[in-house]
Amino acid sequence: MIKDGFIKGVRTGGMLLRVMLPIYVVVVFLKYTPIIPFMQERLAPAMRVFSLPGDAAVPIVAGIFSDEYGVAAAMSGFDFTTAQITTIAMIILCFHTIPLEAAIGYQIGFHPAKYTLYRFVLAVATGLFVGWLAGLMYDGGAGHAALQNASDSAGGAEILTASGEFVWGQLRTMLSEMLWGSLSVVLSLARVIIPLMIVIEFILSYKLVERFALKLGSYRRLLGISEDALLPLLVGLLMGVTYGAGTLMEINKRTPLSTRDFTLIGVFLYACHGIIETSILFAVAGGGVFFFCVVRLLIATLITAVAARLPRFAK
Repeated sequence: MIKDGFIKGVRTGGMLLRVMLPIYVVVVFLKYTPIIPFMQERLAPAMRVFSLPGDAAVPIVAGIFSDEYGVAAAMSGFDFTTAQITTIAMIILCFHTIPLEAAIGYQIGFHPAKYTLYRFVLAVATGLFVGWLAGLMYDGGAGHAALQNASDSAGGAEILTASGEFVWGQLRTMLSEMLWGSLSVVLSLARVIIPLMIVIEFILSYKLVERFALKLGSYRRLLGISEDALLPLLVGLLMGVTYGAGTLMEINKRTPLSTRDFTLIGVFLYACHGIIETSILFAVAGGGVFFFCVVRLLIATLITAVAARLPRFAK
């Protein structure tokens, strides 16, 4: 079991590196061009709403089209505070990999446009709340002054000027940052993904999710879902949308689920999924574990419980 988990971890890590490393290298390169300052200037007002610097637009935009690992790679190219990392991660955990996950959702009966809009609104609301609360918890309320200072000093030394002329004195600095930063990304990924795959292999082999589901009758009733819907919801919560979607499809073949169950599962999982993997990933990146585990779960539970009591929404 440990051997199988290790092999899967190495294989999965290799696959993720093909995504993460190019994103990291591109982000480092962009830092030495006028593009990042341009994004900072244009998107800083929107980022400031979430108590974030203009740089935060880079990992957020990257996350919309890639996954959480792409966001972690993009964030590692900047010097964000704990509160800022936490806020960026919480926003993008609600609104990431939109093209792929919308396609997966469509295959199992989730309306792509409705759920994309839901995730966008949820991401904005979560960003506003977490930006305020994380600032209080980690910055002691001093985050806004630091934010202004960061905005004033943004831009750094550019290797490529607006006219396109290279400043060769900075080239070595950029290449060094790419090399050592890429090595750091590789080591961080190995620390996360290999133990994670071993844990998941253990969970699957001993059917721990199925056993756990039997003890959650009260929680299931709070969420307003049927007994058959609880297992795919738990699988998605613990291990991600892809695992949850696969389980949902298999269960639906044996016992077709109601539209209400599908709706509530989607509401919950798009607010909180893959809680083990993402919590470890962004904790390693420097974010607050409390938010990734507790706050996400509370938000998903509250929204789903409210939705379950709105008949029109749950149809």
